Amino acid sequence: MKLSILTVVVATLISGCAYNVPVQPVSAESINIYSSYENKVPGQFAVVFDENIRNVNREVRPMTGVCGPHSYPISLSDSIAVSVKHTLDLVFEQPVELATMPASETMKKLGLRGVVLVKMADFSPMLVCSPGRGCSGSTNISFGVNISSINGALLGTLVSGSKTIDVAESCSGGARALSESITGATRTALERLATEASNSLKLRPSEAR
Repeated sequence: MKLSILTVVVATLISGCAYNVPVQPVSAESINIYSSYENKVPGQFAVVFDENIRNVNREVRPMTGVCGPHSYPISLSDSIAVSVKHTLDLVFEQPVELATMPASETMKKLGLRGVVLVKMADFSPMLVCSPGRGCSGSTNISFGVNISSINGALLGTLVSGSKTIDVAESCSGGARALSESITGATRTALERLATEASNSLKLRPSEAR
């Protein structure tokens, strides 16, 4: 019996545990927009998300031997798309989410001024854990955003954000460090997107600074 228990313990230590990383949408209230304008971008814009933004999954393992047997699964699901939509609601007067890119005739029929296409360009979470010091989670994230009208491109940009979070916890704290770093990096990228779109002269052709 003692041998069996010891075998189970050793097997558990070798295989490690899976600490799921919770990822919540960034709240609109936490987004800071630095705009030269008091009003939102006028008109109705369709918002279309590339399918890759909802199919992001990663299994992070610590880059050091400490906590090395453990894994940290991440599934972004709808959290990023919801965060981006919340941000665009702050920038555009009438943003409407569509499942696919609308044709020119559809844009005319719906009265759309333009379309905002959002793609995930990079998502790189990392984790380092040290004995007696806890875990440090870092995330780099970037989005490719193209805004166009029936007549052509209005704005094309790549916005990115990075964040590192340290937690004074053992291996289980790695999940919190990763979660908070993802939220922080996403918020930074979204603030840059909101600021750039809000101040774009091509999106405000009838307005002067």
